[in-house]
Amino acid sequence: MAAAALREQLNALLNNMFASGLVDEQFQQLQMLQDDGGTPGFVAEVVTLFCDDADRIISELAALLEQPVVDFDKVDAYVHQLKGSSASVGAQKVKFTCMQFRQLCQDKNRDGCIMALAVVRNEFYDLRNKFQTMLQVVP
Repeated sequence: MAAAALREQLNALLNNMFASGLVDEQFQQLQMLQDDGGTPGFVAEVVTLFCDDADRIISELAALLEQPVVDFDKVDAYVHQLKGSSASVGAQKVKFTCMQFRQLCQDKNRDGCIMALAVVRNEFYDLRNKFQTMLQVVP
């Protein structure tokens, strides 16, 4: 009975994440890899690695954008890395925000980059909170 309730709670959370655009079909692919391969904990491991990496990159970006002279090439490289890892786990909103962020880097728009970082951070924190809830609910 409790397992069925947890499964229902997990499905509701996942449906919300898809409906709100936080995650896309790539995240479904990860889930199918876990289900097909029988590797328990695969999604949890990938999600945890993504969150740790994204946290580190966001901190690096904040430090770079605080410098008196911003190295936009380095900022762009970190944003590109975050975009790639977001795409690989299906973090759709983070990925799209990174695409806009990269354009601001190419334009060397410091204020725009600072605002884009705030949006990326908010999108990531929202997703990370949902992922953490998901990992607590997984039966």
